[in-house]
This record gives sequence, structure tokens and C-alpha cells, in this order.
Amino acid sequence: MRRYDLALAWNSGSTENFIKWIRKECALRKLKFLLVTDKNVSGVIDELEKGTLKIRFLMDNEADYNDTKNLFARLCYAVKDVDGYVVCDPDDARQAANKAVTHYDLVKAKIPVPHTVVVRNWEPDDFNLTKDELKKLGNPFIIKPASGFGQKGVIKDASGSITEIAQARHFNRGDDFLLQEKVEPITIDSRQAWFRTYFLFGEIIPCWWDTAIGRYTHVTLRELHNFNLLSLARIVSEIARITNMDFFSSEIAITGSGKDRHFVAIDYVNDQPELCVRSQKGQEGPVPEVVQHIAERIAEIAWRMSNAIPVGIHRSIWLAKAMLEDESI
Repeated sequence: MRRYDLALAWNSGSTENFIKWIRKECALRKLKFLLVTDKNVSGVIDELEKGTLKIRFLMDNEADYNDTKNLFARLCYAVKDVDGYVVCDPDDARQAANKAVTHYDLVKAKIPVPHTVVVRNWEPDDFNLTKDELKKLGNPFIIKPASGFGQKGVIKDASGSITEIAQARHFNRGDDFLLQEKVEPITIDSRQAWFRTYFLFGEIIPCWWDTAIGRYTHVTLRELHNFNLLSLARIVSEIARITNMDFFSSEIAITGSGKDRHFVAIDYVNDQPELCVRSQKGQEGPVPEVVQHIAERIAEIAWRMSNAIPVGIHRSIWLAKAMLEDESI
């Protein structure tokens, strides 16, 4: 039987920096690494199901659990069914990916979220909002599929007409849809207070995120202190506890001023965070140091599991490397 200590399900190109970094970290720990792409996923599943291949630890970046024919979703279950470890258990990931489910879980846990109306898939095409619902949602508001990802099917400037809502829902008529208040972030230090914060096996990695161009900037210790950003860690930790997810990112914004200043969870759980470092586009995309750290941490967890060493997950915050002027904080 062939055995692999760490496998990565990945279709974003084998020359990406993340692949290079995770291969390097595996080599340092003498872990046997397998890259699973659309070219070999069928064969890998076949060998797993026949018992001729064993994957001890799988990190998935491709599964779509809403697609019954998705091979990467089947791969995750094939690994789980033979006692391999899947980062974000398939059943937990399936549940967390449904925003209509997660929304109510967060509301119950008193995590601040935008005002939301959930439209179930069985509602007729002439579904209409009440005057009170329209008032609470504001104008414009957001329409998004409960099981959507990557901004697909999202309407960012909805006004609430029957026709508009019906057309948006026909992106996937079998899905529930969220009609959601549009949150306007405040400005902090000339930047919009919008964050993409990673949760990685107990570690919280907060990043500023520019929604216009997709630029990430790693939060510093000084910023965490001066701008009172510790709630980012609290909210993401609570989401992790509720959803039982190992690795994901959340979008969180700050809105209001003075006593009304508060954090709001916008995009609750992205179980396949962006990991492609797009250096050719300047400052857009994830921070290279953050992605490299994720590769290192994933390999470390896989090494511990392969050697039966307790992972020992504790909450910690991983911040940008301190510059000289930050060392007083």
C-alpha cells in the first residue's frame, strides 16, 4: 500500500508559491507529499476505495459539497472513511458553507451580523418583502445564495423589487437566498475597516482587506492596540467553536462611531481561503508571509498527527513582524 503523510487537493496551478512552500515544509519534516488535481483525483479516489493507497492528512481547496458529482468532495469523504484526517471535516464543512444555517447559529451565539431575511427555495417567484423588512434592510442591500462562493450569484446593489429578487434567485432556484443589509465600514487611518481574518487550528491571523482591489495587509501589534481590534480574534474564535472548522477565513467590518462603533461578521465562513500570492499584480491578493506561514503550520500539524503527537490547539494571534517603531508596544 502506498502511504502519504500530507495530500493537498488543489487546482490553482502547481507553480503557485503555496505549493512550493508546502513541499519545502514537508521535505524538512520528511513527510511524503501528494498533490491531487483534476488530472489524478479519479485515480486517487479509486485507490483509496480499493485500499491500495492511504492518505493520513488531507488539506482540501476544491470540494463543492453542493455538487453531488464533485470529485473533490468525494475525495474528502474517501479519506475520512478510511480514518484519514481531513482539514475541515466534510460534514462540518458542508454545514458551515450554508450561510442560511450559519447565520442563525451566529445570531443564537449573539455574534453581530447584518440584518438578514432568508428566502427559502420553496418560496414562489413573486416573493415580496414587507415595508418593515425593506426598511430594516435599507436601500441598497445585498442578495446572495446561501451555498454560493467566490461572489458568484451575488447582487450588491439590490433595491427590492419582486422582479429583481426573482431574477437573483434563478441563479440557483434550488438554493435558499439571503437578503442582507449592506454594511458601510468606517475609515481607520485612511483605510476602510474591513478585514479578512484567518482561523488556522486555533491561530488567528487578522488582515486588513481592501474590497475594491482585493489587497490584504497584515495587522500589526500597534494597530491591534491603537485601533482596538481584539474583537476580530474573539469573533473568529467563536465562529470556529460554533462551526467546528479547522481552517477558514471570515470577513468582518467595523461600522458606526462613538458608542455605536461595533464589529459585524459579513461573510461568515470561507472554508477555502484565498492562498494564491499574486505578486505580478503588485499589492493585490494575500500577504506572502501569511500564506507561507499557513503552509508551515499545515505541515507541522500533519507531522504531529503522523507521529501521534498531540496538536495542542491553543488560541493565539499571529501578527505582522514588528518594525523597529512598533517595539515599544
